[in-house]
Amino acid sequence: MPDSRAFSSEQKTVQRIRFPIRAKITVPYLILSLVLALAAAYVITQLVTENVQERFNRQLFESGKISSELIVGYETKLLETRRLLANVEGVPSAILSNDPDALRSLTLGIIANDQQEAVEFLDAKGNHVLSIHHRPGGNPEDYEASTGGQTIFSDLEIVQNVINGLIDTQGDKFADLVRADFGDFLYVSGPIYNAQNELVGVVMVGRSLPTMAEDMRVKTFAQISFYDQSGQVIYSTLPFPHNLTPDLAVQTISLKDVSSTTRDLSNSRDMTVANILYSEVLGSWEVRGGYQLGVLGVALSKNTLVAVSTSSRWEIFLLVGFALFLIILLGINLANSITRPLLRLVQASKIVADGNLNVKLNAQSNDEVSVLTNSFNKMVASLHQSHNELIQSYDETLKGWADALELRDKETEGHSERVAFLTIQLAKAMGIKGGALMNIRRGALLHDIGKMGTPDSILHKTGPLNEEERRIIEKHPQDAYDMLKKIDYLKSALEIPYSHHERWDGSGYPQGLKGKDIPIAARIFAVVDVYDALTSDRVYRKAYPKPAAIKYLSENSGRDFDPSVVDAFVRIMNSA
Repeated sequence: MPDSRAFSSEQKTVQRIRFPIRAKITVPYLILSLVLALAAAYVITQLVTENVQERFNRQLFESGKISSELIVGYETKLLETRRLLANVEGVPSAILSNDPDALRSLTLGIIANDQQEAVEFLDAKGNHVLSIHHRPGGNPEDYEASTGGQTIFSDLEIVQNVINGLIDTQGDKFADLVRADFGDFLYVSGPIYNAQNELVGVVMVGRSLPTMAEDMRVKTFAQISFYDQSGQVIYSTLPFPHNLTPDLAVQTISLKDVSSTTRDLSNSRDMTVANILYSEVLGSWEVRGGYQLGVLGVALSKNTLVAVSTSSRWEIFLLVGFALFLIILLGINLANSITRPLLRLVQASKIVADGNLNVKLNAQSNDEVSVLTNSFNKMVASLHQSHNELIQSYDETLKGWADALELRDKETEGHSERVAFLTIQLAKAMGIKGGALMNIRRGALLHDIGKMGTPDSILHKTGPLNEEERRIIEKHPQDAYDMLKKIDYLKSALEIPYSHHERWDGSGYPQGLKGKDIPIAARIFAVVDVYDALTSDRVYRKAYPKPAAIKYLSENSGRDFDPSVVDAFVRIMNSA
């Protein structure tokens, strides 16, 4: 029988609820009923009229203003991405060596993260090096790269300005509309300098007019049109766009920032689309440095105007509109206040389910959700503690395995810890972050675990191995793989034990992988492993001096080792 005293004790620990969710839902709607009754009486006796046409005009001009600000925002975003790309380490050398593969590898992450549609890289003479374009209709990360064959960029004024070192009042970046067979794009160009501040190339970042127009339409609820300086339509979200007259285009551009022009064509069929009348405000379309590209048109439907004939109709509409507004406003706020903490719990649960236990929610109320939040925090904290203890236990076990292996070979005492430490430093320098570093450390500690199955006669042999002995010793990466692949905890750490004897030129073992087919973790570790072996004493030789070991790595870069990894390692050693 349950202990009644224990049950009573558990009851005392339950948090007292002062504001139940039921009260939060019912009380506001009671208040809303009173407010609506008072508001209805007031509106019926105190009607306030408003000029609908004036309101429409304000909305139209406000949409035009927002659209102009959005254009500035797009250009600013293009400039930010251009600056990031120009300052990525390795980009100048990739352009100088005309290496589009390296250029793509260095920059694709930034381009995809900023969701830019088109990026062009040119050398200092304007020759095309690489284009990276978002695939139309593809996923956000779906990009395609092309090299050579693009000659339209070399003669562009915004490219020549950069190549010639021109600087205007806003610096050495330039913007223009580029019309190409792949679409109409607003491009921003700027220089790429090397460490000596010498011009090595040009980077152009572009966004297509359709993308800008559709985004502006969503944010302004208006139809967007781009016209060139002669008034011809370049792109429009209107179903049936119409060109401007040349005089109207010239007039709009000449007014610039002074004022805007309006096409009030309510009596003309030119702006009638499926019985919908549009009114369009026209403004100068300019970019960086005040450069005029043409005319920007923002159109709203005039059918939103309501023709009122009697004061009673006004009263009905205002009363219903006011009531609906209050209901919607309070309903939204009420729904948000109730669901916001629940949504935070749902999101936090997903984060925990993905393996991140560093989650803690703040209880911002004193109801059932608050109790649930505190219980969730306690549960996650307990899981986090258990997880940390388990990981620590696992890692201590791995360290024990590595120590056990080193007991068989006194020459390599401390080798596993040294290479694990140095491998982590090199991996960080190569841009590897997060949980991948932990997997690299574990793989480095266990890199020679396969030698547990190698006979001591071979492992301790001081002379050269014969063919059969070498065949046996070269099985240890496969033995490591077969040993560790069944352990879920170590599957992510298999790259180094399995592939650290692969060679850049494909002459390694056990798979004979070549180049970048070799996992990056194994390529990094291979350099560190050889360096530690060279700088450690052996029975058959003395340790190499560190400069000699580094020289050996450099001489074998591109044959045994990944050149980029060797370069990063040499930088670390020289800065130590």
